[in-house]
This record gives sequence, structure tokens and C-alpha cells, in this order.
Amino acid sequence: MESLTGNLAKFIVSLNYKNLPEEVILKAKHCLMDTIGAALAGSKTPEALIAKRLAEKLNQKKEATLFTGRGKIGCLEAAMANGIMAHALELDDGNRFAQGHPGITVIPAVVALAEKGKIKGKDLIPAIVAGYEVFGRIGAAGNPSHFNRGFHTTGTCGTFAAAAGAGRLLKLDDRKMVSALGIAGSQAAGLFAFMADGTMTKVLHAGKAAQNGILSALLAKEGFTGPSTVLEDERGFYKAFADTFNPQRILDGLGERYEIMNTYVKFHASCRHSHPAIDAILDIRKSHSIQPEEVEKVNFYTYTIAAKFVDGKEVQTPLSGRMSLPYSASVALLDGRVGPEEFKPKKLKDERVRILMDRIDVFPDQELDKMVPEHRGARAEVILKDGRKFTSEVLDAKGEPEIPGSGSDLYDKFRLLARVVFKEERIEKIIEKIHCLEKIGDISEFTRLLLVR
Repeated sequence: MESLTGNLAKFIVSLNYKNLPEEVILKAKHCLMDTIGAALAGSKTPEALIAKRLAEKLNQKKEATLFTGRGKIGCLEAAMANGIMAHALELDDGNRFAQGHPGITVIPAVVALAEKGKIKGKDLIPAIVAGYEVFGRIGAAGNPSHFNRGFHTTGTCGTFAAAAGAGRLLKLDDRKMVSALGIAGSQAAGLFAFMADGTMTKVLHAGKAAQNGILSALLAKEGFTGPSTVLEDERGFYKAFADTFNPQRILDGLGERYEIMNTYVKFHASCRHSHPAIDAILDIRKSHSIQPEEVEKVNFYTYTIAAKFVDGKEVQTPLSGRMSLPYSASVALLDGRVGPEEFKPKKLKDERVRILMDRIDVFPDQELDKMVPEHRGARAEVILKDGRKFTSEVLDAKGEPEIPGSGSDLYDKFRLLARVVFKEERIEKIIEKIHCLEKIGDISEFTRLLLVR
């Protein structure tokens, strides 16, 4: 058990509710609520509707709740569909050091498996923490190389994370937890090729990671074995998926600093790399009462990964819009927000948006590069037709642990997203169940509130 993989597995097995700091327990509840909110709002997207329909066809066994469905379906299928809908609107949480989204892989996996096993709420919390821990550490150790090679960390590292959370729920011992991680490594997948045409595979990565994580843990429980050095082996994950990796990042502070505390919350429905710039342009809009028709030119300066990743102007689909800073900034200038409504077909075709997009350029900034990953910032420069120029710089987008927003922001976000499918009374019941999660005797007491009845 002295391997890198083995040490990580040993820590996962040792996680216990009674030994978790209060702030970690609270953060786990907030992550659960935030992911559920993203899934509820995302449940009506075309991607989610396809996934829900297929999941119901594949397995109608009554094991786990299909969020916004009419009943339970197979555990694996529920995790897949719930993960897809949670990622559909780009409103899910993330970890800037790992460069991906842990909640949409971990939460669908552990909730589905907990429901299948009639597990109590208190046991769900360390499983959530375990998943976020694994995602943060494995992702941070291999990035940015892993990301730069075209892999979507949400799908790849998310599979390990979901396996860790599922394994913790199943109470796997050290040996079987190592196997669960080893099995997960052979299922880790997710490519950024969807960027070329804005197609749907991005959200599939979340669902498959959740599903494959459960499968990895269940196989390990039955005695199926996986490589004990899947992370560090010369034919293992990092050798295959990254040019370089930092093994110390996986073990440093293990048990002292919890990765879940690095989780950010999204307040814009777009790629996280665009958020500092969106915050900056909204600041200018508010501070100087800018009207869109006054704008002659907008220049954004940001760290290189963001500048290359979200500079596209070929926006044809909702996903390509969410991955485009010129588009998101244009709707921010027009509407004062970048929410789900701003990516509907009518807005995508809005001529006013297209005119503004043509006036926006994105540039890399070496000084901002020096701050990554501790800060992922951007500077906006708006030049008006009358010659006036305004600038604003944001080092950390709203929702990062350093600037989480007000105490009510997270709850306001959840209420707004949940309102897409539920009325106020149901929404408040869901919030109350999450708040008292450790008192729930069977997680089904909570998940039944996520059904459409």
C-alpha cells in the first residue's frame, strides 16, 4: 500500500463523518445543493431530455431517482442521466487547480448509489468529500499538461472521483479501494473535440464519469481487481494522459487540507474561463451606465489558456455560446446578466449580439499568466464611440473561495434554478432536507422530492 494510488486509497477509506471539520461538512451540503440546482434547471435542455429518455429505456429497475423524472430507474442509468443534466447549463461547481468540475461526477454517483443501498444521509457526506478530494488532487497533479493535450478533466479525473465516492459509500477496504481506482483509470475518458462544432459530448463526460465510477466500485466490491499503481505506473494514467505530473500534489496536506474547500460556485451560465472577464465587463456596465449602442470596441486581456479557449466567435449552438467569451460578454452588455435565458435560440440569433461580438477581441496577458492557478484573472477595456475609455480588472471571479459572494447568494441561485421545475414550497423542503442531511435515515426521504409528481 506504499504506492501513490495506495496512499490515496487509504485516505479515502479512513474518511469518517465524525472526524470531518464543520466547515467541510457544510461545504459538502452546499456542493450537493448547488449540483442539484444545476441538474433541475438543466433537466429541460435537449441533451438532458435525450439522456432521460434513453435512461428510462435502458433500465426500469427501481433503484435510484431520475431527477425530475416520475420514478426510479437503474442506478447506473440514473447516475448517467443526472450527471448529464447537471452539466447541461454550465452552472455546475468547479476546482480551478484541477481545471474541471467535480460535483457533476461525484454527486450523481453517490446519490444514486446511496439510494440503491438505502443509505443514511450522514454516510453521504464523507462520500461526497472523498470524491471531491480525489478529483482535486488527481486533476491538479496532472494539469495544465492534461488539459493542454485535449482531455476534459471532468470526464477523466471525474471517473476516479466518482469511484472514490462510491467506494466510500460501499465501505471498501484499502485493497478494494485501490482496485476501484485502478478500474476507474481504465474507464477515464473525455475529449475537448466538441469545441469544433459545439456538439453534446461535453455533457456526456459528466454522466459517464458518474456511471463508470459506480461500476468501478461495484466491481471492486465483488473482487474484480484493478492495477495498484494506476496513477504512477509507466503505463498508467499520467504517463498516457499528460506530459508531466507532480506526484507530491496528490499527497501534500492529505487529511489536513480538504480539496472540497477549493470548490468554486458559478454565477454565470458559461465556461468558467470567461467569468473573470464577464465580471469585469459587468462592473464597467454598472459603474458607468454603459449602453450597448455606445460601444465602439471591447478588448479583453486574460491568462493564455482562457484567451485561447474562449475566444471563438463561431457561435451556432447553446454550447458554443457558453464556450465563447465574445458571445457571453455581448449578452452581458445587453442584458446585464449571463444566465440560462441568454443561450436560448432566439438570443443566439439576435443581431444586436452579433454586432457586439464583432467588436470584441480577446488577448493573452503574460502578467496574468504569472498568477495562474492562484488567480485566474481578466481585464476589460471598453472604448466608446465618443472616445471615452473604461477599464476594470478582476483577479478572481465571483464564487471562488476567496470571494464566495454573500451568504444568501448560493441559496438565491438554487431557488432560481429549482424554480424551472418546482414551486416554492417544494424548493424550501429540498433546502431543509439538505440542511439536515445527517439526520436523514434513508436518502430516499430526500430524493423523492426531486421527482415530478
